[in-house]
This record gives sequence, structure tokens and C-alpha cells, in this order.
Amino acid sequence: MGDDEHQARADPGVPLRRLAAQQRGAIRVDLILDAAGRLVAERGYEKMTTSHVALRARVSTGVLYQFFADKRAIVRALSARNLDRYLGRLEQVIRSGPFPDWHAAADAAVDLFVAMSREDPGFRAVRFGDVVDAHLLDVTSDNDSYLATRLAGLLATDLGVTIDESAELALVMAIKIADVLVGFAFARQPDGDDAIIQHAKVLIRLHLDLALGIGSADRPGP
Repeated sequence: MGDDEHQARADPGVPLRRLAAQQRGAIRVDLILDAAGRLVAERGYEKMTTSHVALRARVSTGVLYQFFADKRAIVRALSARNLDRYLGRLEQVIRSGPFPDWHAAADAAVDLFVAMSREDPGFRAVRFGDVVDAHLLDVTSDNDSYLATRLAGLLATDLGVTIDESAELALVMAIKIADVLVGFAFARQPDGDDAIIQHAKVLIRLHLDLALGIGSADRPGP
């Protein structure tokens, strides 16, 4: 059965068609998501099929369809897993602080994103879902805005930082700067162009200084 037939049965709000309650099922889900990430990195999302994913994951297509309705649902679940893993590791980084200043914290967030992109081509290719749909993670906001909301929650919980509406918008813009320039860095060099990555970090610092009025005393005057 092809992707088109299963698309009609897909529920965009529930990527998993059957919750992997048992360990064996959870392992299969992880194998499917890992395989999908590698295939998106190698072939691109449009050329990937559920048959390709099942073959790479070494499961039958029947098993794959027990968990996922179609390839969009697979990549949506992979994007959500990428987000959870990124925020989980960032939380560990934050708790391992303290950071000397907020610039160091922003740098750490970018460095982690770069490190995960270097470790896993599937993470680099899929990231948080834009490869499929800018609203893949949440129908009410784009993927970067959803990430910013989750990040704001992390900052509030672990650093006691209050993030108002303007601060969250500043986070969204910082994420977009990082996403575009880090993507460009990896397009320039397979392991990421360090000069571009460092430039991205500087731009993010300057942007947040301007947007949030932090560190204005350290910035040169006009």
C-alpha cells in the first residue's frame, strides 16, 4: 500500500497510530525514526518513501504502518523527538552552569545545536520539521515559534528568567538567525564552516542586546 492511500487515513494531530507501550515497540519506533532521518539527509524528504524507511529500519511496511500513517507522520514524530532531545541536553548544559553572562548561555545553545548537527546527519536534515512544513509541530504557530515557547519555559524553570511577549519574539528571531546561518555553514562545509558559525553567534548576541536592551553598556555607540 502506497503513501497516497495512507495519507487519507492520517491524523495530523497524532503522528503515532499506535502508542509503543512495550519496549519492543519503542525500539521499532526509534529504528524507524533513525532510518527516516538518515534518508532525509541522503535523498531529501520528497524522494523518501515509507518503503524506503521500512527497508532501512529493517522492519516490514506492515509494522511501520502500525505506528505511523504515512511519511509525514514519521518526520513529524522525528521532529518532535529532535526537539525533546535538544531541549533535554540544553537543560543539562544550563544546569551545569553557572554561565558568566547571558552571552555565554546563548553561545552554549548554538554550540549544542551545532554539535547535534555534526553528530547526527538526520538531526541536521530534519531539525524541527521545516523540511516538511513550517507548521509541522503545532498548527497554531510555526516551528521556530513553538521552539521559542518551549525554550522560554526552560529558561523560566531553570534560570528563573521571565519571558514576556516581546522577549519570546526576540527568541523566535534569534532561532531563525541560528537556523539559517548554521544551515549555510553546513552547506559550505560538511562539518560546518566554523567562521560562519562564530559569525552567527555574534549576530545573535547583538540581536538580543538590541531586542532586550541587555548589555547596552558594552556596545559601541553610534
